[in-house]
Amino acid sequence: MKKPLWIFAHIPKTGGITMRGIIDSNVPSDQIYRYPLHQNQDKLIRSLTPKQKANFRWVYGHCRYGVHQHFHRSYRYITMLRDPVSRVISTYNFICSMPTNGLHHKVKKMSIEEFVTSEDPRISAPLHNHQTRFLSGQNDPDLTLAMNNLKDHFTFVGITEMYPQSVFLLNRLQGWKQTHYSKENVTKKRSKKPDISEQLTTHIRSMNELDYHLYESCKQQLQQKIKSLSPAEKKNLRSFIKKQD
Repeated sequence: MKKPLWIFAHIPKTGGITMRGIIDSNVPSDQIYRYPLHQNQDKLIRSLTPKQKANFRWVYGHCRYGVHQHFHRSYRYITMLRDPVSRVISTYNFICSMPTNGLHHKVKKMSIEEFVTSEDPRISAPLHNHQTRFLSGQNDPDLTLAMNNLKDHFTFVGITEMYPQSVFLLNRLQGWKQTHYSKENVTKKRSKKPDISEQLTTHIRSMNELDYHLYESCKQQLQQKIKSLSPAEKKNLRSFIKKQD
């Protein structure tokens, strides 16, 4: 029986570039399909030959749930989720620090409050339940669908705030070596974390109620997996975490 295709649905600003690097270090390059960023993604995938598609073991990129439909074989998804307030702040910092970003010149003139409350759909859409949107595979975030997809099709969900623990469990799942990983795509010119008001924090949380439901549910599941490790595995996990310091 042919091995399933693994798909990393990389939600922006959840630490996904680091995760891609871990996949790159464990899987031959020609067996990874790197989901393209531009608008002709589906056209490019359709242009692949059946032989090319059959050779891939992994797909990764900013691909929502549903990309498996192009490959006509069994599949398993993984992803990373992040506290929604932290993800929104990280998105703001990232755009402000990246002159090549299409929104840079507009956003760099904004305060964090102006950014969060912007009515520009290019800004506002990724700030409203974007993690639920990715996992439901819909333009409009659907929590029920996202939760069902997680239950039925996601073999692993990591948590950005528990990154070493997440990597350890993924390595264990895949049979990969527990080696040191490099943090990639960390915003180089990151300004100090904006001192956002409690009111703005509450507003961001209200914008992302569906994402918080997903996040808390998956975080509890990850904590439970760690709790169920054997004493020897817990010792290995502590050693692995120390390696990352």
